[in-house]
Amino acid sequence: MKENEYFFQLISFFIFTIQNLKPFMKRIAFILIIFLQTSLIFSQEKLIEKKLNSQLKIPHNHFIYNDLENKLNNNAHTGLRPLYFYEIDSSKYISQYKDLVFKKNTWLGRKLFNEHFFVIDDKDYFITIDPLIDLRIGKDNNSQYNYVFQNSRGIRVEGSLGEDFSFSSTIMENWARFPKFLDRYAWIHRPPTIPGWGLNKSEDRKFVDYPFAEGYATYRPGKYFLFELGHGKNFIGEGYRSLLLSDNAPVYPYFKIQATFWKVKYTTFWSAYQDIRPEVTVNGVFKKKFSATHYIDWNITPKLNLGFFETVIWYNENRRGFDVNFLNPLIFFKTVEYETGSNGSNTILGLNGSWKAPYHLKLYGQLVLDEMTVSKFFGDNGYWANKFGYQIGIKAYDAFNIPNLFLRLEYNTVRPYTYGHGNQIVNYSHFYQSLAHPFGANFKETVFEVQYRYKRWYLNNILNVAQKGFDFDDTYHYGGDINAYIYPENKGDYIQTLQGNLGKLIQNNLEAGYLLNPATNLKIFGGALYRKTQIEQEINLIKNETTRYFYLGIRTDLWNNNFDVF
Repeated sequence: MKENEYFFQLISFFIFTIQNLKPFMKRIAFILIIFLQTSLIFSQEKLIEKKLNSQLKIPHNHFIYNDLENKLNNNAHTGLRPLYFYEIDSSKYISQYKDLVFKKNTWLGRKLFNEHFFVIDDKDYFITIDPLIDLRIGKDNNSQYNYVFQNSRGIRVEGSLGEDFSFSSTIMENWARFPKFLDRYAWIHRPPTIPGWGLNKSEDRKFVDYPFAEGYATYRPGKYFLFELGHGKNFIGEGYRSLLLSDNAPVYPYFKIQATFWKVKYTTFWSAYQDIRPEVTVNGVFKKKFSATHYIDWNITPKLNLGFFETVIWYNENRRGFDVNFLNPLIFFKTVEYETGSNGSNTILGLNGSWKAPYHLKLYGQLVLDEMTVSKFFGDNGYWANKFGYQIGIKAYDAFNIPNLFLRLEYNTVRPYTYGHGNQIVNYSHFYQSLAHPFGANFKETVFEVQYRYKRWYLNNILNVAQKGFDFDDTYHYGGDINAYIYPENKGDYIQTLQGNLGKLIQNNLEAGYLLNPATNLKIFGGALYRKTQIEQEINLIKNETTRYFYLGIRTDLWNNNFDVF
C-alpha cells in the first residue's frame, strides 16, 4: 500500500470520530477525503487471504455459522466456538466473497459495500478498524410508548502481527427501549441487567443504557498449540442452544490453552464469573467466582465427532482465592472437588456429539450431568438428585438441493434443579444469567429454524415452542430458577420436569434483509416477532399476553442477541 493511502485513510478515520467539528466543516472535510481517495485501491483479496491464515476468531453469530459450516476444513473441530479463521477452507471462502463483491471504483462505494473502513496492510502485519452500529426502530403492541428502539455505536480494531499473533478489541455504547416482555428482564433484578450483555446503568425506566466491551489476544507458536487471553464468551456445541456452555451470559475474562494433534483438539480454560446479588456485594464490589473447564473434541472419523466436557466453579470461601488445585489441565475435577470440600464448588459433566449423515444432513446432541445417584438413576428416574438434561437436533445444508437453504430442528430439556447448588454462589450462572441454556432448568423446548441466502439477500425464521415450570412464590422452589437455593428436605425425593407454576411459550421471529458489506457483516433488515405466553399464575417476569413486534434497522451483525428468552 502506498504511503499516501495510509495518510488519507488515517484522516478519514479521524474525520468520522472527532465529534467537535462544526457540521459545515464536517461536510467539507468529508467531500475532500472522498475526492482525494477516489482512485486509491488496495487489495482486499490479499487482506482476506491474510485473515484466513490468522488466529482471529469468526464472530459467533448463528446466521454466520449456518452459512459457514460447509466452508470448514475437513478436519475442523466444530464443537468449541467461536472458530478461528485458519480453520476455514480458504478456497471456498474466497470464492464466496468474490461472488458478493461489487465492482466499485470510488472510495465511498468500496468502503460502504466491500471493505473494512480503515486498513493498514503491510507485508508482515495488518490492522483493520471499523465503526459498529445497531440502529433500529419498532412498534410493540404492549408498550406504553409510541415506539421502541435500539441505538448502539462502537468501534472494533482487529489485526495480526506476523504469522503467530492476532488481536481484537471492541467497545460499544448501547441505549435502547425494549419491547415490553424484554423490558421486564432488564429491570427485574437488582442491580438490573440486560440479557446477554451486562449491567443496565440507567436510572430512568423509559430506556436502558448499557456499555459493552470485549477483546482477546491469541498466540499460535506452531501447529499444535494456541494460547488465548480474552474478555468474551465461549460456546460448546452444534446447536442453536447449548446445555454445556453458551453465549447467553455476559462477557467474562478467561485464559485458554488449546492443543491440536492427531484427530483431537484438547481445550482447557480458566474463567472468572460474578455474583452481583446485593446481599453478597461489599462496598460496591461484586462477589467473584472462578471456573476451570476441560473439553476434548475427538474426530473419530471424518463424519463422526465426540466431545467430553467438565467444568468446576468455586469461590473464595475460607480465603480460598484462585484454587491452584484446578490449574492442572489434565486432572479429573470431581476428585479435586472432594479433596477441597465439595460444598465450596460445583462440578458439571457433559457429552457433545455429531454425525455427518448423507444428503447434507448433520445429527447432533448433548448430555449434561450436574449430579447423579447411581443406585437411583436407572431404576427411579424421578429422584430429585439426578440432575441432567439432553439435546437432540438435526441440521440440513443446501436442503432439498437448494443452494444456501439451511434447516434446523432441535429439542432441549433439562430437569429441575440442574445447574443449581446448595451453596448459591457456585451455581452455574454469571450476572444472574445462565451459563448454559437461557431457560435455566425445569423446561422442555423445541426450536425450528429456516435460513436462506441469495447473494446478499437473506431470510431467517426462528420458531420456539417451550414449557417451563416456574415458582409460585418465594417459599417453595420448584427447580426452574438456577439462582435460588436448593433445600433437599423441602422438595421430597421424587420430582418431575415442568413441576410448579407451568408456563407456555410460542415465539416466532421472521427477519429479512440485505447484506450491505460482507467484510464487516453490515446489514439492513426488517422483521416481525409474534410471541404468546401463558402461565398458571402470573408472576413479575411472565404474564398472560400476546406480543406483536415489528422493526426496521441497520446493524453490524456480529453477535447473537440472546433476546429469545422465556
